Amino acid sequence: MNSIKQMKVEKESLYNLKSLIDVYEEVAATRMQKVREAVLSSRQFLESLLVVFQKVKAAYKIADPMAGTLVRNGKTVAVFVSANAGLYGEIVNKTFELFVKRVQEDPGVSVVVLGKLGVKMMAERIPNVLYNYYDFSDEGVDMDSFDIIMRYLIQFEKLVVFHGQFRSTADQVPVATGVSGDAIQVSEEIKAEATKNLYIFEPSVKDIVRVFEGEILASIFEQTLHESQLSKFASRMLSLDRAMDNIDKRLVNVNMQELRFKHKQKNARQMATISGLSLWNK
Repeated sequence: MNSIKQMKVEKESLYNLKSLIDVYEEVAATRMQKVREAVLSSRQFLESLLVVFQKVKAAYKIADPMAGTLVRNGKTVAVFVSANAGLYGEIVNKTFELFVKRVQEDPGVSVVVLGKLGVKMMAERIPNVLYNYYDFSDEGVDMDSFDIIMRYLIQFEKLVVFHGQFRSTADQVPVATGVSGDAIQVSEEIKAEATKNLYIFEPSVKDIVRVFEGEILASIFEQTLHESQLSKFASRMLSLDRAMDNIDKRLVNVNMQELRFKHKQKNARQMATISGLSLWNK
């Protein structure tokens, strides 16, 4: 720092930035609390429902190798749930890394990207991969947009959604959820149960699969979108909190520089006064 004036300008800028971050943090906290209760209350139910879906579909594949009641294209689609804006911390990038790994391991997979930030990330990381893009709000699930996306996704045999998942305010993890009833890694338990007649289906396994492939699939997919939003709001809070800590550290540093500079000026004036008195005494 060259002058007190420059230090004051930087301090003012830091305080203004701190106020702005404080507002963003409060907004993120409000949105997180609004989404959190609904997501966590329905998570366990829908996760259990997804396991049942996997078991029912596995049983139906044994009973009928064609499996499925809807017209499918036999392909897999990978959906990357990104964001429309920044300041969401690390969770979007971590989710994208998991998504890229899957796309590179399976070049034949179809790709769907939700959110403007995902378009930028695709262009920077895997520009040669073709994909379908859908604009999607960060604030909530718009049902009109949701219906448009579902009409496209329903044609695929397997649907894998890459999204962030909330563990705690300080911990959000990227996950890949197979919402179409095809487990990403079919457990031995599911395989064993599917080969035995452990269930009685009423009216029939085909009718039950039809319900799962329609209404329940959409519910599970909607849950992944809410999970993504919750993880992003929590990640934003964590990121803003870290930014606030960095600003506080910088303010301490600037205040110390300002104090040293003032002491230096004071010492210089005292030395000048002493030198002047010495000359007068001579």
